[in-house]
This record gives sequence, C-alpha cells and structure tokens, in this order.
Amino acid sequence: MSRRTSTTHFSRIARRLANETSMGYQKALTLVLEQGDQIMAQGPRLDAAGCDMALRFLLKQDIEYWGPGVGAHVWPDFYHPVSMELLRSGLCEEAMAAADRARGQDQPEPYGSDFDPAHLAAAGVEPLDYGDGLDEGWEDEPEDIDPALLEPVDEPDRWRRHVLTQGIRTAYRLPAVHCLPPALCEELRGADSATTRLDQVLQERPAAAEAFVLRAELVLRAAREHRAGDDRSALNEARRWYECAVAVAEVPLHFPLYGGAAGAGGVLLWREEANRPLLRALYGLASVAHQQRRWNTAEMVLMRLLYLDPDDPQQAGALLKQVRSAVGIVQPDEADASDSDSVRRADA
Repeated sequence: MSRRTSTTHFSRIARRLANETSMGYQKALTLVLEQGDQIMAQGPRLDAAGCDMALRFLLKQDIEYWGPGVGAHVWPDFYHPVSMELLRSGLCEEAMAAADRARGQDQPEPYGSDFDPAHLAAAGVEPLDYGDGLDEGWEDEPEDIDPALLEPVDEPDRWRRHVLTQGIRTAYRLPAVHCLPPALCEELRGADSATTRLDQVLQERPAAAEAFVLRAELVLRAAREHRAGDDRSALNEARRWYECAVAVAEVPLHFPLYGGAAGAGGVLLWREEANRPLLRALYGLASVAHQQRRWNTAEMVLMRLLYLDPDDPQQAGALLKQVRSAVGIVQPDEADASDSDSVRRADA
C-alpha cells in the first residue's frame, strides 16, 4: 500500500460512507478495504476530489457528474423519486400507504404554459453538447487531451447548462390534496399545541404532505429558539418528517415514472401551489442532510429538486454550491474566470 492509499485515506472514506448510510464504521471500513483496487481506479490520487469520487463509486451515485472532461456528466432524462432510493423507514411506508388510500386515482396533470429555459441563454448560460453517443473504436486507448480543453473538476452551476440543453418541457401540477388550507396553516404556525394539532390533521388528511413539512419546520424552529437539548436529535426528527412529506407527495409520481406526467421530462414548478409541499420537503431534506454532513445525500436530493423546478426560487443551486464546498473540492472563482489560463498553469 503506497502513501496515496494509506489507511488514513481509506478511514476517511469509511467514516463518510458510514455517515451517509448508517451502516456503521467497521462495516464501512471493511467494504472500503475490499474495494480498494476499484476505488483507486476512480482517480489518480485520494485527495479531496479523489475521496469524493471513491465515495460515489461505493454509493453507486452519479460517479461522473463532477468529473473533469467534456461529457463527464450524469443528468436524468426523467425524475427519479427519492423515496425509491432513500426512504425505507416504517414511518414513511405507513405514510405512503395511508396517503395512497386517501388520494384515490389523482395523478399529476399538465397546466398553463410549458417551461421554456430560453431565459438562461439570455443570461449567458451555454448549453451542453450531449453528442451522439460513443464513437466507434471507443475500446481503444484514449488519446491525450489538452488539459486546457477540459471543464472544471467542479462546476456547481452546471445544472443550468443541462436545463438549457433539454429545451422546452411540460409543466405539471400535483394533486391539490397535498396542501393544507391557508387558514389552517396559519393556525398551526401560531398554535401552542401545534404538534398535537398536526397529528389530528394527519389523521384527517393523510395525503397532506404539507402537514409533514410543517412538523419538520416546527422541530427545527424549536431547536433554534431554545438552543437546548441535542441538535442532532432535532435534525434526525426533522429528517423523519421531511422524508414522510417526500414519500407522500411522490406517491402519484410512481406510476408515470417511465412515461407520461412528471416522469417524462416534465417539471413541477413552484408557481403552482400544489407543487410546493414536495418542493419544500426536498429542499428541507437536503438542508438537513447538509447539516448532518451527509453531503452525497444532500447533493442527490438537490439535483432531483433542480430537475423538477429549474426556476429555483428556493435557491437550491446556492445550497448545492455550499454542499460541494463542504466536501473539500476547490470551487471555481467567478472573479478569476477571465484569468482561467493562468489558474490552469498554476495548478499544473
């Protein structure tokens, strides 16, 4: 084992893997050591970027999205429900089942005008060239590429380029059953016994994802106001409620996942109120994951959110940049963009 594959590097990867998955450190370390050769194949060295790529390999998560090089990206062509990958708790399963029974056959439906990303081009965003697939002879040894032609290792706003490339997409509205009446929301926010009242509301409206969002927000607000107790406990509780909100709101997305509705390239924009419970829940879930240092989970949820709502009124793109900075990857400096050539020479 060379210096670059020291146990310190592998221990760091194992700690992050255990935190992301809750599998425990010893089990995570065993997995990392077993996959050592494959991990080293993900990058030339285990610096911050290399450790990040190794973790992506172990999590089977969009390994190439942040990699350098033209075309090294993974962007979905339909929405992948978070609840199909992350939400396995019994509470989420119960919430999904109750919501499904209460909702009936309601499905997302198109409304208003389609989403047109032309405003991104007007703002100077350049579309990505997806190309026509692999060239013949791809199995041959790769040719040398001028490093000056490669894209940045980390490009936090790259998602905008994908959005522009996808062009016009159909806008959909989720079933209104996810929302609570505005008057009831105001009552719950100001009530001293809001938690008890929300439990009653969820008995009456099990498909109201917004009620789960409010539960999570109340937990986090109480933790901020009292500054007492275990913050970790508050984050874990908020995470549970956000997960339930996501699970409930995604139920009608499961059927049309591979065709029709929001699964076929559609968007769920914030301007339609019925979409907001899901969008708020996704952002809240990502924010909690970020605070728990579960950065790969946070990034995955944020990418799904940005796919659904490219207008991004919640500033998920800004949170995504914070997440990537926290991982330890050097961020592109917009102020130095005009001096990129000198930066490349310095890095070399």
